[in-house]
Amino acid sequence: MTDNDQTTRRGEALGVIVCRLDELRQLAAAQGLEFLGYLLDVAFNESCDAIRRERSAAHGPEKTG
Repeated sequence: MTDNDQTTRRGEALGVIVCRLDELRQLAAAQGLEFLGYLLDVAFNESCDAIRRERSAAHGPEKTG
């Protein structure tokens, strides 16, 4: 497996995780499970940040100026 394949699979896994976490945090909120919803929200935000980092690393450093 190449590095590109591994990066692609990692990105796909992160996408699935983000979707599931979003569903779970909405369910927790609907059921009044505030602390669990908070924890899921933190995990959701961390997953979104991980996706942004993956995309940023895949595109390499951007040139400015």
